This record gives sequence, structure tokens and C-alpha cells, in this order.
Amino acid sequence: MIDSGRRVLLFSSIGHALMHMMTAFYAVIVLTLAISWNLPAEDLLRLYAPATILLGVVSLPAGWASDRFGAPAMMVVMFLGLGLSSIACGLVPTGDTLALSLALCGIGAFGAFYHSVGIGWVIRTAREQGHAMGVNGLWGSAGLALYGIVPGVLITLASWRAAFIVPGIVCLVVGIVLWVQIRQGKVGDRPMPQAKGTQVGRRDFWRVFSVLSVTMALEGVIWQAVMFGAAMVFEVKLAPEISALRDGLASWGVATQIVLWVGLATSMIYVVSGVAQYAMGRRIIDRYPLKATYVIASALQVIAMLALAMGNGYVALLGAIGSAVLSSAAGPIENILIARYTPSRYHGLGFGAKFVVAFGAGPLAILLIAWVRETTGSLELLFLGLAVTSVVITLVALLLPGNERDASLPVPQPAPAE
Repeated sequence: MIDSGRRVLLFSSIGHALMHMMTAFYAVIVLTLAISWNLPAEDLLRLYAPATILLGVVSLPAGWASDRFGAPAMMVVMFLGLGLSSIACGLVPTGDTLALSLALCGIGAFGAFYHSVGIGWVIRTAREQGHAMGVNGLWGSAGLALYGIVPGVLITLASWRAAFIVPGIVCLVVGIVLWVQIRQGKVGDRPMPQAKGTQVGRRDFWRVFSVLSVTMALEGVIWQAVMFGAAMVFEVKLAPEISALRDGLASWGVATQIVLWVGLATSMIYVVSGVAQYAMGRRIIDRYPLKATYVIASALQVIAMLALAMGNGYVALLGAIGSAVLSSAAGPIENILIARYTPSRYHGLGFGAKFVVAFGAGPLAILLIAWVRETTGSLELLFLGLAVTSVVITLVALLLPGNERDASLPVPQPAPAE
């Protein structure tokens, strides 16, 4: 029975990694696709805007389906759908922007399943919520780290098509393995245990969700702006450093593309943030008041945005890393608060609603990136605006209830695997 909980954490964590990698790697692939198709990168990036809308909107029906048919089954749907959609992206005819946009919409739609299904699944079956969210977040950050490395390597070794097709095949295999595990009764689900010191009433629920609706929407804009804008920032601000590295390797007879180094830089952001999130899950989230941690993380985001806007080279890189680390601190806190203040039977809808709000900001971030870059030639103005946004998030977060004194859970009795 204990193994069932561990398997849940494993499959959910793998899903977290693949989902984040496959809903973000287009930001790196588009740099090569622009050259291959002889189209502006900004125009090709806009093709992903409808997918980001689906990444938010589909979270709600996916959450409902999870409540109705079970989280394990919906995770299988996510793996298979995400895999097939990614493979479809790799098979579109050259220059067919409509086909590519439709295939990207598949990635957005099936990627939306993860957070409304997998996060609640982990929290319900975890003995230590902060630790489980730390592990799960580490895998998610690993996926974000890979969104730069995997396409960079596959494009260098093969082509942009391989950057879509290979991850898609991996996703299909994981989905089939999970389906087999469910059929064998080795993976299941259970109701949410009640946390000590948490008063779950209608008034508390609406207070938490109203505050988080504002902070999550604004934080979503920051998250998506860093995710999709970092590669474009690094391509300019790290140009001297990248040129020196390429020249050094070229002297040894090793030719590399700029996209590889930009991908490695973006990957570094999420490698560091993943380790930080795991450490915070073990050392902070399970030990300190959630509200105080959330407010501090939001306030520090101001400094990260200023570094991205005004810093050059490695300062901008540090700003992006800092922003990802702080977002990694905020995300698990939001998830735990929603899980604690929402009845178990409505977890899917609760998390679906959260990620409609959080990922609904994705299209806005992408359109802002394209507009600001076309208008000013850089993204400095965008990140200055997001520094002000971070101040607003901090002030609103102060309205969260402050009675979360004891984050520990009673040791639950594992339920039979379904």
C-alpha cells in the first residue's frame, strides 16, 4: 500500500517534467524554425498563443473529468494526448503555419490536464505534503530545465522535427506503462486527509480563492514572460559570452549553434529553481507559516524583475534564475492552500479553476513579449512593468488568512489502489 503512494508520486512527477518541457520547448525550437522557414520569430511565437489559451481553459473540464473518472485515468489521457500532439508538430509540412498552430493547440489542451489532475493526486496521497510537493516540483523544474537542453541537443544532432517527435514518443511510452500499472492495481487514489489547525468553511474558501485568483493571474504573467522571454533576452544580453564560448570550441574543431547555448542558459534557470524548490519543500513549506513565505517570495520577485530588465549578461541570467526560484516557492504554497480549503470531491475542479487563472495569463505574456520586442527592440520595458506587478501581488497576498500555524498532517492510512 505504501508503494502505491510512491508510484503516484513517481508518475505524477514524470508527468510534471514532461508537461513543463513540452509546453515550453517551442520557445527554443522557434529560434531555429524561424531560420528554417524564413519567417520572423515573433510571428512564429504568436502561433503558440491559442495553445496557451487552451493550457488554461481546458484545466477546468480536465479537473471535472478527474473528479468524475479518477485522476489515474486522466493522467493516462494526458500522457497519450501530449505525446501524439508533439509528434504531430514534428510532422507538419514545411511552412504550414496553420497545421503547426493546430498541433501546438493539442500540446496546450493535453498539457492542461496535468496541474488540475496530478497536483491534487500527489497532495491527497502524500504523508508529508511539503516534501511531496518539493519532490514533484523538482521534477517539474527538471522538465523546464530540459526544455532548453533537449531541443538544443536534438536540433544540433538532427533537426527541429526530432525536437518534437522524440519527446512525444517518450510521453506515449510513459502513458502506456501507467495504464498497465492501473490495470494491475498498483496505482490508485484516496480522499484528502484533514490538516491540523485548518478551518475549512465557505467563508475561508472564498477568501483564499479570491486572493489567490488575483495573485495567481499576475504571477502567471510573470512566469510565462520569463519562460518565453528568457531565450530572447539571453540571445542579446549573453551574445558576447556565447560568442566567446563558440569561438573557443571552434578552435578545437567543435561547431555549435547559438540555439544550443541559449537553451543551456534557459535550462540553468530551472535546474537551480528545481533544487531550490525541493529544499524549500523539505525545510520551509512544512515548517513555516504559508502566508509569510508567500508574501516574502512575492516581494523578492521585484528585485528579480529589475535584474532582468536592467542587468546585462550574467546579471540578467541571475534575475531569471531568481524569478524562477521565487515562483517555485509560491506555486506549492498555492497548491497546498487550495487542497486544504477545497473538499476532496471537488479537488479536480478546484485545481482546474486555479490553472485556468494561472495559465490564462499565458497568451497575454506572449502577446506582450511580441509587442514590446517589435516596438522597442528589447524586453526591458516588459520586465520593468512586471516589477510593478510584483508589488501589487505582494500587497494582495497580505489579505490571505494568517491562521496556518501547523502545516503537519496526521499520518494517513493508505487506501487500496484502484
